[in-house]
Amino acid sequence: MIKYLGSKRTLIPVLSQLGQASGAKTALDLFTGTTRVAQAFKKLGMTVTASDVASYAECFGKTWIELDSEAVNRGELAEALAELESLPGKEGYFTQKFCVEARYFQPKNGERVDAIRERIETDYRDSWMYYPLLTSLILGADRVDSTTGIQMAFLKGWASRSGNRLELRDPELLPGVGRSIRGDALEIVKDLP
Repeated sequence: MIKYLGSKRTLIPVLSQLGQASGAKTALDLFTGTTRVAQAFKKLGMTVTASDVASYAECFGKTWIELDSEAVNRGELAEALAELESLPGKEGYFTQKFCVEARYFQPKNGERVDAIRERIETDYRDSWMYYPLLTSLILGADRVDSTTGIQMAFLKGWASRSGNRLELRDPELLPGVGRSIRGDALEIVKDLP
């Protein structure tokens, strides 16, 4: 999972125990971030609502919380990932801004991000696979970045992982239903049952 300031990873065992002990059937994660807590509750069989203002959190929420792995064609997702994985790199905005003007990624991986991102947008925008494919790309880029991690400052020299080839992996969808909402927690709670 991506490097993230404010991660609740270490709280998951305690929160899971509390969730089980309470007998709760629903859960609300208002500051979901990477969705770790929301995923833990979903794995317990709860119906989860995950929310955050960040666009990446919406992407993760649409992938791991809103989608039901038992209601989608996993083979179709695997085929799409393989097709995207085979694309040649193509320099674009991402490469220029984050690899040339700054050193967050090596250009070869920036070109892969540009090519894959463009294809996701053109071929999958209206597909159920849109968010899982974006999630796979985000996680793949995170594994080959050249940053300090928490504050996302790029390094003066290349991190060793940045030389690896960006790879897309199956984001491993979860069974069960849920909901992902992008927005301000104070506004969202007004509309929840």
